[in-house]
Amino acid sequence: MKQVLLIHPPVSFKENIAGGYDNIPPLGILYLAAVLEKENISVLVIDDLDASFSIKDILKVIKKENPKIIGISATTCQIKSAVEIARVIRKKIGKDVQICIGGCHVSADVNLIKRYPFFDFGIVGEGEKTFTLMVKKILKGKRFNGIYIGQPVENLDTLPFPAYHLVDMEKYKKRNMTDYPILGTRGCPMNCSFCSRPGMNGFGRFVRSRSGENIVEEMVNVFDEYQGRFNFQDDSFTVNREKVIEFCKEVIKRNLKISWNAGGIRIDKIDKELIALMVRAGCNGFCFGIESGSERIRNLIIHKGIWNNQIYKALKICSLYPLNIQISLVIGFPEETKEEMKETVFFGKKLIGMGINCLEYIAIMLAVPLPGAELFNQAIKEKKIPKDVIDYFIDGKLGASFRDNWPVYIPDGISLREMKEIRKEGYKKFYFSFYFLKRRIKKDLTSWPRFKKDLLELFSILFFGRSQASFS
Repeated sequence: MKQVLLIHPPVSFKENIAGGYDNIPPLGILYLAAVLEKENISVLVIDDLDASFSIKDILKVIKKENPKIIGISATTCQIKSAVEIARVIRKKIGKDVQICIGGCHVSADVNLIKRYPFFDFGIVGEGEKTFTLMVKKILKGKRFNGIYIGQPVENLDTLPFPAYHLVDMEKYKKRNMTDYPILGTRGCPMNCSFCSRPGMNGFGRFVRSRSGENIVEEMVNVFDEYQGRFNFQDDSFTVNREKVIEFCKEVIKRNLKISWNAGGIRIDKIDKELIALMVRAGCNGFCFGIESGSERIRNLIIHKGIWNNQIYKALKICSLYPLNIQISLVIGFPEETKEEMKETVFFGKKLIGMGINCLEYIAIMLAVPLPGAELFNQAIKEKKIPKDVIDYFIDGKLGASFRDNWPVYIPDGISLREMKEIRKEGYKKFYFSFYFLKRRIKKDLTSWPRFKKDLLELFSILFFGRSQASFS
């Protein structure tokens, strides 16, 4: 018997439609589980993003383990299934178990539990401290109702490492997860209009960094199993320059021969000295969120605060080193014209023409209004999406999946079909360029799984005009 059951629900219980996002374990839940275990609270995790568990399967587990608390963590993509499973648990199990909803959706949509009272309570923000204290009280007979503000973890070094032993890591390895997923920071200080973090009651922007020693300690524990390969899941890895330097120097001091991707990085948070040190410590790449090829859209509409000269300077620095850089681009913002969209989708090709030789991939997404984001509120105000869009999605009125059903923002003067065609042309210009094909062939010849992945990606781009992993 387990005292706590944590559920990572699918996008849909009907089929695996996670859109390529089912190859990374749920770090948030696994950190929470590790904290509970540290407090001698027994935990079971149902990791179901791939829809490998049906609702009946989950009910069997609940009846067998008889947990006192069930925690369900959900993004907006998963919220339909989160409500669905909570509804069934409440109906079949009754009030004997308390159900909590956590994750980024409820943090931006705090009225969710009033509209769907199958949940007893919800936690906004981080749950390690607050949920653990509540679990202890529940185990002594207390009941909770309503929304509670999670107390953020100020010192990330105090957290135990994620409880990866509670999920099937072999399943992820079979999906080509070769690098150990790791987190060096939490939070992002920026205020991009399409991002839901700023609307998560302030908690999404509270940035903290682990010490270099703490990160390296986790790496050493799994070095042999993952052959020294690591993949940071950070939104803004270099936001604290001193902490990055500390980490790199710790790797070098220990003579740790590792290879790592730094995750997301702000273009204006790097310089030649920092990149040189990161490469020396084993960094092999990262992702720049450029968002738009138009400075007007990027800075006046998105509030990115990054200018073209900063982009060119940063990528020229990166081109001096053996780095694999991905850039993320988005089209479909308020006031954006067709010409500005074309500036964006052809931005990768433009960079190649300027002599940038470090680009590995580009991602071109359609702007998705997510709860908590400025874009979401604007889309409702302009009546481009219904004010009850969340409930429409949860109730199945938009379809089973998030992808292709949740609305995107469509600026005036253009259609969704035209936007998709513009994106498709941008993808073709980059992925069918001599630069890209030459770069990929060299790598694909040494790895059949990578060749297969690239082939499927090119097929998706050629026939559907988007990446396999894109939710828009």
